[in-house]
Formats: sequence, structure tokens, C-alpha cells
Amino acid sequence: MNNILDYLDWRGDLSFEQDPVNEVDSLILSTLSYIEYDGIVPFETKECSVKLSEIAHQAYDTIDLNAPRCKDPFFEYIPALLMKAAATVRFGSLSLSYYVDRVNHDNSVQFSAIVFSINERLHYIAFRGTDDNLIGWKEDFQMSFLEEVQAQRDAVAYTRYVLNGLEGDIFLGGHSKGGNLAVYVATMIDEVEDRIIAVYNNDGPGFQEKFLESKGYHNMVAKIHTIIPQSSVVGMLMEHLEDYVVVNSNQKGIMQHNALSWEVLGNHFVYRTEVTRSSSVLNQALRQWLNNITMEEREIFVDELFYIINASGLGTISGISSDKIVAVNAMLKAYKNMSPETKKFMKNLIYKFIEEGQKVLKQSIEEELNIGKPLTEEPIVRRRGKSYIKLNR
Repeated sequence: MNNILDYLDWRGDLSFEQDPVNEVDSLILSTLSYIEYDGIVPFETKECSVKLSEIAHQAYDTIDLNAPRCKDPFFEYIPALLMKAAATVRFGSLSLSYYVDRVNHDNSVQFSAIVFSINERLHYIAFRGTDDNLIGWKEDFQMSFLEEVQAQRDAVAYTRYVLNGLEGDIFLGGHSKGGNLAVYVATMIDEVEDRIIAVYNNDGPGFQEKFLESKGYHNMVAKIHTIIPQSSVVGMLMEHLEDYVVVNSNQKGIMQHNALSWEVLGNHFVYRTEVTRSSSVLNQALRQWLNNITMEEREIFVDELFYIINASGLGTISGISSDKIVAVNAMLKAYKNMSPETKKFMKNLIYKFIEEGQKVLKQSIEEELNIGKPLTEEPIVRRRGKSYIKLNR
């Protein structure tokens, strides 16, 4: 099946003047934001920007292709995407600037962003999603009980700063948490609403209900393009009110979060009529589970869960995956050393989720016995309306 790498072969010779920015371009730029451009792309003003075609080899040479992270099905192909994009007319001439990458282990903060300038008056601000670092994953979980996480505050401050040095209009976008940050920024910086052409949320999580009730969100919702794969898990988390489209992926389950698995045809994705039943039911189960626990319980659960995970001492998802025995033994030891009260608390919450999960399993089996929904040539826009479940506060 064809993906964004094939898109570069098909349409890489077309400039953005010949064919305007589309949803596939957005996903490519969101994915390129995962590259580490430290020492290559400056944070200074746009006058210090560099061309993608000029720095691609330098950025590629900094990547350790043998690192555990590069064995991940998503990160494995990003270096190839970088080189292929840089060699095209369409992306090679992009100017890169305002690169920032910030990780704070003490405060569980992971934030990175970059500006891709198409010309002097048109720019794409891309926010990096959660990478391999456990710090970023903990911050994602914190979104379930905090009205604002530090990455969201950083994204707003970053965008305010760079917009002072950029003229013209902008796109905002990102994959995973990056999509969440793009929507958050668009909602919070209302003074530049007219400069925003579109906001792309590529399978990023939603928000708490209070955020969706804000004036800023409702003013911007028509410009938000939410795109999720048919078995979306991450993109269905928390609450959304904006419309969304469903795209086909050549992977299964949670692996469909991998943007390289989304199927492309021409200048758009291959669409499906709706998400799978298992995705819909899992989403419902997670919401019901959250609905039955308080914000305080969520916070304690997340803190204790990452206390156990961090006991491995490996610090990254790929590190845990590459040394499973060491990681599991360390995490089991950390769990055993918890107080009886904490163990009981964790068990009770997990059992509550298992109860909801049993419903998911039943309906997933039923789904496997049915014929899947057909592909479509046009996007079927799904309207979320006010079908979300109110969460405890």
C-alpha cells in the first residue's frame, strides 16, 4: 500500500505554488518535526533559517541508525523520509527556523517545535509528538487530570514568540501529542485567529470538557482538521467536538498510530467510512473508566504507574523494549516495595478497567466475524456533536 514516502515520488516535483498545502503535506511536516535538529536549525530569527535540502545530510548523520529507537516501526523510516523530502522540489526549498527541543525530567516536560516556511508569508508551525522518552509519555497521561500541562504552556509561549518574527499566514499541526498542542495553541492565541489558515491534528488526543466549552475553541473549531486511522486509540482519547475523517492504515490496532502506515492516494489519504468497532468500544471503555474515578485518583494512578515504569532505569520506550528482562524485574521489585495501601489502590483501579475491557473483548470478537467497512474515494466527515461523556472534576 502507498504511504507518504510514495507521495514524495508522485508529487515531489510540484511546488507549493503549483499545488497548495494539503493534508498529506501536513502529515509529512509533522513527521519531520521528530528529527533532532540541535546545532543544525537555529532558534534565532527567520533571517537565520536554513534550507531543508542544505541541512538534510547533516541531520541524517546525527542519527544513530542502530539505536533501539530506530528499530521502532515509526522512527525506523523517518531518516529515509527526511532524505527523500529534502531531494524534492516541494520540500527541499523549505526554510527551517525556530527549532526548540526541551526535556525536563524533574517536571515531566517534553516539548519540541519547528517552523517550516514555504515562502516569506506562509509558514507551517509543527509541534513534535511524544517521542521515545518516558518523560513525554507521563506528561501525556497528566492531561487526564490537569487542565493545562507544561508542554501546552510552552507551545503557547513559543508560538507567541515566533509569530512576532513571521509575516503572513500560518498552518499549525502535529502528530500525536503534537496535534493536541496545535489545537491548544490555536484556541489560546485568539489575537492571531485571522492568520491561521488551518490546524491539523493527526491522531492526537483530545481535552477535558472545560476546554471544549471555551470561546476560543468554538471560534477555531471550523479550522481544525482531525484525522484518525480506523483503529485509532490515541486520537480517540479524552474529548473532542470537532469533526474528523477516518483514514486507512496498513497496520493493526495501536500500531496504526504510526503515521507511515496511513495510506495515500494522490494528494489525499485513502478514507474509510468509520472507525472500527473495537476502536469505538475501547474509547468508550476508557471514558467510562475515567468517568468512574476522580481527578485525584487519576493523578495518584499516573504517579505510581510511572514510578514503577521508571524503576527500570532505562528512561525510554525503546530501552525497555530492548532489555525486557531487566526492565520487568526492576518494575516488579518497585511494585513489591510499595505500601499495602498503594498496592490495593492500584489493583482496584486496574480491576475497574478490566471490567470495561471485558466488554471491549466481546465486541471485538463480534467485529472479527463481520465484513469490514469499505474504503471510500471521498472523506466521510464524522460529526462528534455533544456525545462525549462528562468527566468528574
